[in-house]
Amino acid sequence: MTLPEYFHLVNDNNKKAEWVVVRPEDVPVETGLAKVSFSRPIEDPPKPYVTPDHAESCWKKPGPVAGPFQAHPGDGSVVTYYWYRFADQPALLNADLTDKERESLQARVEKLHRNWKKDRDYLAPPTIGKLADVDPALIVTPPPGLEAGYVPIATRQAAEE
Repeated sequence: MTLPEYFHLVNDNNKKAEWVVVRPEDVPVETGLAKVSFSRPIEDPPKPYVTPDHAESCWKKPGPVAGPFQAHPGDGSVVTYYWYRFADQPALLNADLTDKERESLQARVEKLHRNWKKDRDYLAPPTIGKLADVDPALIVTPPPGLEAGYVPIATRQAAEE
């Protein structure tokens, strides 16, 4: 899909300002805009997103229980992820929770994972708006034995080489 390059500001029937698309051939010559190029800027490739890698970081201690795995979303990048025990994921290790509170969360998540199946709705669908789409490549399946109480955590995203 190509987005339009030219727009014109008009007032609709309710006197509300609204931008409407103008075809390139309908751009007034006196504006000089038809001769302007709106090409993409030349940019350096994005730097990879990488989580901390030192051995004592919360990403490594206690660390993941499985991985690395890779997903290839439609944006051309590669996402590297690992499976962590829910209570041992870095976000919860830094959430100022006691060990007892984290273990209580772990037990609840395991119960949810065992009992909430994909074929049911657990929350009412929205009455307005539209739910976002998720790239299907990012819907991952846990390795055998990690179906309950474990979550995938991305640790790196970079352009596909």
